[in-house]
Amino acid sequence: MRSGRRTLLALVAAVVALGAVASCSSDPVGDENRTVTAGPVIYPLSLRYHGIDVVADVPYGSGALQRLDVCLPADSAPDTTTTPTATAVPTPAASASASPDPDALAEAASGTRPAVLMIHGGSWSHGDKATAAYRSVCKYLASEGFVTFNVDYRLAPTDPFPAGLDDVRRALDFVFRPTTLSTYDVDSKRVGVFGGSAGGNLAAMLAVTDHDSTAYAEGNRIRAVVDLSGPTNLTSRSTRADGVSASFQRKQLLYLGCRTYANCPAATRASPEYHVTSDTAPFFIGHSTDEFIPLWESQEFAATLRKHDVPVTFVAVEGSAHSIAQLDEAMSKRVASFLRGHLG
Repeated sequence: MRSGRRTLLALVAAVVALGAVASCSSDPVGDENRTVTAGPVIYPLSLRYHGIDVVADVPYGSGALQRLDVCLPADSAPDTTTTPTATAVPTPAASASASPDPDALAEAASGTRPAVLMIHGGSWSHGDKATAAYRSVCKYLASEGFVTFNVDYRLAPTDPFPAGLDDVRRALDFVFRPTTLSTYDVDSKRVGVFGGSAGGNLAAMLAVTDHDSTAYAEGNRIRAVVDLSGPTNLTSRSTRADGVSASFQRKQLLYLGCRTYANCPAATRASPEYHVTSDTAPFFIGHSTDEFIPLWESQEFAATLRKHDVPVTFVAVEGSAHSIAQLDEAMSKRVASFLRGHLG
């Protein structure tokens, strides 16, 4: 009898423990692979933001679209609402001859706040950092304590790949400049990237090729990545029966600067799936189960990341919500929790 009672008590304890684990599964930090139901409202659009300043159209390059907005947390000092004092883009010759001031670099790197570079979507051919939805997400991330750099970039077909990727890399390098870090009180060791749709592709490309960048070689690297519905395989794999629509295939080809997939080396170069390394930063991937970018793209990409021991939080959202349309209240908090966990 005693033995039977011990067994019964052990079973009860196990059930209680399982219940505790299940109750903890709603904690965003605990999401590894999870399927959720999204609400109908983009949560950041529903909020009023008090004390969040936006510094608009800061140049990170000389082109008309090489501009970014900076959404500042409410605790920002008054002088952080100004444009950094050195916004001019140095020429290659000037970059080669100039030696950075070690004291200035050390001071800049000692900023106190995390930052996120945010990249809008639009099939690489349209979209804008200042649209209501992306501006609201920028403000939301700022309200969660992240200095958020909301970036525009050159668009296809006028400027096909790799122009957009080159631009967002240039914008990230701008974030890591000592003058930028000091102006906005950003800690160079706490910088992440966020993107939706085509912006998710570009954010992922920044991360998987980060080890090739000058900033990485200098000790500045991406620490966390949020990718919502980003296309990750732009090769002919995406043209199969379970792939993207014919209309989106045409948009991909315009972005890649190719007539067909049969002879398009840019397709592999522009696909995050083929560039993952063990140095790649941790990822949060959100993707809806029935949207126009097939779910398998993010599933296969997550599997590739994990094969390289890259930490991945994967959240599948039931329904057809694409990109930042997934950001109901629960998903928004998941994203903020992930970034806070990796950027502090």
